[in-house]
Amino acid sequence: MLRHGIIVGCTALLAGFILLAGCANTIRPTEDPKDPRSVYLVDLGRHTRLAVELPNGDFVEYAYGEWRWYAKMQDQWWRAPAVILWPTDGTLGRWEWPAPGAATRLLGAYEGLIVLELSAEASRVDALVAELHRDFSEYPGELLRNTTYRLDFVPHDRAYWLFNNSNHAVKRWLQELGFEVRGSGIFAEWKYEKP
Repeated sequence: MLRHGIIVGCTALLAGFILLAGCANTIRPTEDPKDPRSVYLVDLGRHTRLAVELPNGDFVEYAYGEWRWYAKMQDQWWRAPAVILWPTDGTLGRWEWPAPGAATRLLGAYEGLIVLELSAEASRVDALVAELHRDFSEYPGELLRNTTYRLDFVPHDRAYWLFNNSNHAVKRWLQELGFEVRGSGIFAEWKYEKP
C-alpha cells in the first residue's frame, strides 16, 4: 500500500513538472515609464539574470542561485536532487558593467543567448538596486568571486530549491520594477508581450 502511494505521488509530481515545462513566463508592462531606464533579462537556459541601468550609465547585473552549486561550482550530477528537491543555502550574485559602453559590452557577452530588452521607471530601478545592494552588502566578509560565471557571490538568507530558484528571483525583481509576470517561474522560458 505504501509503495503504491509513493508511485502515485511520484507520477503526479512528474506529470506536474511536464505540464509546467510548457508554460512560459510572460512579461507585460503595467505602466509607461516617464523616466525610462534600460533593463535586460538574460535567459541562460536554466538560469536567468537581470541587468539594470544606473543613473550614470553603468549597468549592474544580478543573479540568484544555490550557494555551493553556483558560487562554489560544486555542480556534480549527484548533488542535483538535493539542490532541487529541498531548501539549501542561497546566494546572490552581482557584476558591474562600467560606462561608457556598458550596454554594448553586456550584450556582447551574451551574444547568441536570449536577452529581452525592457524599460522600467527609473525610481523603481533605483529602489530595486538599493534593496539588492543592501542584501549584497550584508555579507562583505564572505564575498566569493567566480570568474567562470563572471559574478561576485555572497550568501543569501532566502533558501534555494525548486520553488525558489533564479527564475523566481527574477520574476520577483521584475514585479518590483512594475511588470506583470504570469507563469510558474520554475523554468527559464520568458516572453515579452508589448502593450
